[in-house]
Amino acid sequence: MANSELSKIKILFIYDYFKNRISSSGGKEAVSVSELIAYLEDCTGTTFERKSIYADIDKINEYVRMSKQTKDTEWIYSEGKKYRRSNLTGEILIDEARLIVDAISTTPFVDSDLCEKIVNMFPTYFTEGYRKRILYPHYEKVDRRCISKLNNIRLAIDEKRTIKISYGYKLGNELTEKSDKIVSAMTLDWENNCYYLIAIDNVKAQKLIDEGKPLSQALKRYRVDRMASIVFVNDKYFDFKTERQREQELGAFIENSISAFSGSGLTNIGITLKGKTRKDTLKAYSAFASKVSDKIKIVNDTKLDKGILTISVMTGYAPTLCADLFELMIFDDVEIEIDNDEICRKFAEYISKAARAAKLDKL
Repeated sequence: MANSELSKIKILFIYDYFKNRISSSGGKEAVSVSELIAYLEDCTGTTFERKSIYADIDKINEYVRMSKQTKDTEWIYSEGKKYRRSNLTGEILIDEARLIVDAISTTPFVDSDLCEKIVNMFPTYFTEGYRKRILYPHYEKVDRRCISKLNNIRLAIDEKRTIKISYGYKLGNELTEKSDKIVSAMTLDWENNCYYLIAIDNVKAQKLIDEGKPLSQALKRYRVDRMASIVFVNDKYFDFKTERQREQELGAFIENSISAFSGSGLTNIGITLKGKTRKDTLKAYSAFASKVSDKIKIVNDTKLDKGILTISVMTGYAPTLCADLFELMIFDDVEIEIDNDEICRKFAEYISKAARAAKLDKL
């Protein structure tokens, strides 16, 4: 029925069918011309000739090639009596789509509706009950006010605007001890399942400039879920001289942080682990490395069979560093040696404070 008005749009139905109903991952994802004709008849109420289907597939392949959506000669190709398709350039692959859904399912901050939307976008990727593989999703109902705060923060970053945040401390579900802070928004960070705003404290920035000190010392990190409100204000927006300097300073600030706590200047900490066995040492190393994975370097593992491993950690000193080091000591069959006098002193103070809290120093 070549003269049918519907013949002009059936090519769109065919394109949509291959894009959204046929997976590029192979397997059983293939369709015959007879199945396409039945599908088109179901959609339009019209029966089309096989010859017109072949012609439309050729046109779709030509369009995909001309628009540079594929590097293959044909996007839709025949395999025996059935047709398959290859990937489009930049298309999310099946493994990538499933990783996204898994990440959403295990992130407390994200609403489950988003997970469903992505699943519906890629119906061929989520067959055979794939969604049930995360047995206990961690997401919860998203507070729309939090989404609004994030949108305002992104706008402030993009347009380089100053904001006033009412910032407090969580006591249960309540925010207490709130105070107003005027900041120049720089970037967002994600750590420990929380969004953080990294910004310049305007009050501290002006003082640093007056004293001729670097603006980077005014960088601070603020948890978004501890912000009661965000308001745009007309105060001066403090920024670094160039985009390159901004990127360098923000990179250094994040690199110096541990578990979202900002640290002082970078220092190298040498640590030797001595376990009774190789396995004992690796257990302790794995626990510590999970906290500082992007900052750790193996210095010497030649004696690992004897339970000895030397590592180094390049990081700034943050309040949680001593807690992370202390975790190495909970392994009964592992001893540690720290090669950094300043960190050793602070760690000793931490241990003494812990002993006082447990009243062990009086035993």
